[in-house]
Amino acid sequence: MNTIIKNLRLKNNLSCEEMANLIGVSKASYSKKENGLVKFSLVEAKVVADIFKKSIEEIFFNSEVTENETTKIS
Repeated sequence: MNTIIKNLRLKNNLSCEEMANLIGVSKASYSKKENGLVKFSLVEAKVVADIFKKSIEEIFFNSEVTENETTKIS
């Protein structure tokens, strides 16, 4: 599940139905996207980013670096 989108949606007092209308999909389709069963298209991701005044990367890409990624390979 994309908890970032859900948290932003709840923080901004938006329902799933309102988000669905804003990005132009059905409520069922939006729910599947928010729950990670279906991916957002690039156009939909841009609309979501614009709604929350954030970049696509901030919402859709995990920017945390894991310990394995920071370990040097000799």
